[in-house]
Amino acid sequence: MIKEIFDNLLATKARHDAEAAEQVKEATNGNTVLKEIFDNLTLQCDKFEHYFELCERHLKKYVGRSPRILEIGCQYGGSAEMWRKYFGEGTSIHGVDIAPQCAETDYLKIHIGDQGSHAFWDLNFRDKREFFDIVMDDGSHENSHQIVSLLCTYGLLKDGGTYWCEDTHTSYYFNARVSDGGYKNPHSFTEFCKDVIDVMSSKHTRYAIGVGPIDGPRVPPALISQFDKIQGMHFYDSVIVIEKGPRLKFERVIHRPSKR
Repeated sequence: MIKEIFDNLLATKARHDAEAAEQVKEATNGNTVLKEIFDNLTLQCDKFEHYFELCERHLKKYVGRSPRILEIGCQYGGSAEMWRKYFGEGTSIHGVDIAPQCAETDYLKIHIGDQGSHAFWDLNFRDKREFFDIVMDDGSHENSHQIVSLLCTYGLLKDGGTYWCEDTHTSYYFNARVSDGGYKNPHSFTEFCKDVIDVMSSKHTRYAIGVGPIDGPRVPPALISQFDKIQGMHFYDSVIVIEKGPRLKFERVIHRPSKR
């Protein structure tokens, strides 16, 4: 009986979600809400088409919640305008750019500096620990800059916050446009993030279910210390998303049906 009720609830929710998605699609001529906003911006903005759906998948939860955003690479100001219109009233954005081509607004504060500089982050954001809901890197796309930015800004995210880095295709550019790119280049941003994945499973290098403590290689303590609060990572074409928060509870549960 309980299973039947539960299945009915899931089916009802799925139907309502599908209907809501169709209504949005119809109202926006097949576009996502974010793409509709993008198409009507007053300032210049440059994105890849599939980013809009991914943004809504990971960032929709902040709509109407006045998020604080750190945007690396504010350039012409169009993306900041888009985030303000998408997330709504009260959204505040700290934009970082080495040569911004936009002006500050009531929702955008600009910090001029080099995202690849540890000193820049320490000087300008040392008082912003666990301050932001979202960190977005759409800056230089240099691999070393992306790595430094992640290292220096992950601590600026609140628990439950989202780290978004786009245009990570430059991790695969060999001797083109950026440094340290190329398939499997250990110095690329994507390869660095693959190492971060191991933090989520670091405890499994020390203990095996049904066996007990085990020996073997460990995840570097420095990496664990830096990214200990990590709940999940998502890799897409040209986008990497990290969800910050206490690690998910790893506890085994067993259901044994009663004998009849």
